[in-house]
Amino acid sequence: MAEQKMLPTSYQGQKEIKAKIEDYILEYFDGGMKNLALDFVTHMRENKMKPVWTLTNQWKAVCKGRCICYIGLSYDKTASWTVTPYLEHIKEYEETIISEGLQNFVLDNVIYCCHADRYERPQGSPPVKHFGLNYPCNLWGCAPGKDITVCGVEIKNKCCNGNRKHYWFKDSDAAELTAVKRLLELEQKARYEKTSVKK
Repeated sequence: MAEQKMLPTSYQGQKEIKAKIEDYILEYFDGGMKNLALDFVTHMRENKMKPVWTLTNQWKAVCKGRCICYIGLSYDKTASWTVTPYLEHIKEYEETIISEGLQNFVLDNVIYCCHADRYERPQGSPPVKHFGLNYPCNLWGCAPGKDITVCGVEIKNKCCNGNRKHYWFKDSDAAELTAVKRLLELEQKARYEKTSVKK
């Protein structure tokens, strides 16, 4: 039986070894989740969105000097992971999202204000699955979040802490990860196009 690596789990330990996400996926994940996570990270590297260690159990990919995606791993009791794509230019490719049938992946993974469930929601609103930060999140008086329109659907109480423009995908299946890959490709393309227009 092969001996486990015992990778560091502390901030300092991970910082010292410049923790590589693939090592942690291989050590702590099993079966289908491991394969999906490795495939996703490989896809990111192949498409110039290299995830590098940034905080304890968190890796960040940058495009044009700004974060395009965070990946967070959790393995305290059971292995779990989140992918948070930063879709800063989503308005520029909403039509593509809709034409490719990806809008529900976006709408179902909005990050809402942590107080959103205390406010009445209009009939037909997307489900509130993911919340932003908890206390002291509202010290700046930002609750109950902001109202925006995404892919033609009004989103009430979206988290606006730090002007968040990311979405929260947790323990995604293959279909959801395929959608996230495409969303990242669209965001990356929009960022490159914006840069070339400025020159």
